[in-house]
Amino acid sequence: MDALIVRKVNLKPGEETVKIVRHYGLTFCPQIFAVFLLLTLPFFFLFPLFKLGYWGVSLFSFLLILGVVFGLRTLFIWYYNAFVITKQRIIDIDQRGFFERVVSEAPLEKIQDVSYRIKGIFQTLLRYGSVRVQTAGATAELELHNIKDPEKIQELIANLSRLDIKKSGEGDFDPDLPEPAKEEFKIIRESVNDLSERQLEGLEVIVRNKLRQMKLKRLEEIKNIGKERDGRQDFSELL
Repeated sequence: MDALIVRKVNLKPGEETVKIVRHYGLTFCPQIFAVFLLLTLPFFFLFPLFKLGYWGVSLFSFLLILGVVFGLRTLFIWYYNAFVITKQRIIDIDQRGFFERVVSEAPLEKIQDVSYRIKGIFQTLLRYGSVRVQTAGATAELELHNIKDPEKIQELIANLSRLDIKKSGEGDFDPDLPEPAKEEFKIIRESVNDLSERQLEGLEVIVRNKLRQMKLKRLEEIKNIGKERDGRQDFSELL
């Protein structure tokens, strides 16, 4: 059932799908009721419409075609409007019609916060709501509305994010810096994640040159300190 949507997101080599989350089916009741009316009402007025001749048959056919198209559109939007959760990232597919689709994604290591919201009597009784994922990338927020058991999806994404950070070792690295510098270091680390391979290679050259300069400067300071000590020692011998 999910083969088509998995094919659309172009999974990376070795990337595994954990779960595909769609809108709760009951939230489409108004659309389903509209499709039901469009497909059944023409048959209730079948004889009066056919008595009108060409125009009646045309109206009958139009209502049936409209019902089929609207039903297919509803099914199409339900199927493709989803969160695809993998072991590496979250992919948000926002299907707005037959010919409009917006796809956003967030790597697990960039997820900063995951929350869910259940609002109102119907959402509380039927246990559906929305899940919001806040990230550190260009796409600051991903959100999927009207999903079943949002607290379970929130817990799943949060656990995957923590597991990814633990695997990468980023969560264990805490540089000995004052708080303002730590915040700046965090921003730099997040920016590095967005760099391409070529940009990272260029950054590596810059960092190596900077480290070399710092080591040479430290070595020069040590030599100067040694010269000062030797000078003071020679002066004491003269006295």
